[in-house]
Amino acid sequence: MQKAIGFYWTLPVPWARFTTLPEDIDAAAKASRTIRYQREVIRRFAKENKLALVAEKVFLEIAPDRSSRAVFDVLKPLKALCQAEEAILLHVDFARVQGWRSMAPLADWADEHGIRVETVFPGEIVIDSQVFDPHAHFSDWRARQREWSEGKADRLATARAAIERLSVDGLTNRDIAEALNARDIRSATGKPWTAETVRKLRPQKAP
Repeated sequence: MQKAIGFYWTLPVPWARFTTLPEDIDAAAKASRTIRYQREVIRRFAKENKLALVAEKVFLEIAPDRSSRAVFDVLKPLKALCQAEEAILLHVDFARVQGWRSMAPLADWADEHGIRVETVFPGEIVIDSQVFDPHAHFSDWRARQREWSEGKADRLATARAAIERLSVDGLTNRDIAEALNARDIRSATGKPWTAETVRKLRPQKAP
């Protein structure tokens, strides 16, 4: 029986506080609907085409709006596994839905190392009695991402005002970061506050 390896990836969503992804496949599927969708599509495809799925790997990109060469760190160990098992690498090609979320670096890597890759069409499926439509899902994501991006100036203004108030109390940058996180005052990127990000916005003391 032909062997195969499933590869599932997604983008971080800072505004939803989704910036990390468990390496365990099932845990990752619980954390991300996109990963869960890919897992189900690939598993169904493997079963229908009599492929033995010998491994599955997940990857979270480093930027919320593009694929990058950072994926090579994850693909590197898969090269030996693909070759040892003579396995096909399976992944869902979201670009075939609406020309978006292309994983071009994966294709380049596969060509360079002679890895056989098979893309699976991202069709609409039912998961736990609910329909998952990739086109609708990503259209909604882009709308919310655009709304988040347009609110950056307001988030910065709110954060600067809060930092200025807290600075009067003589708190350290680390103390202020903890206070901002506890009060759910969002940073420009959506990532948790750190002493360094507070320092960049904190009013400078007069000499």
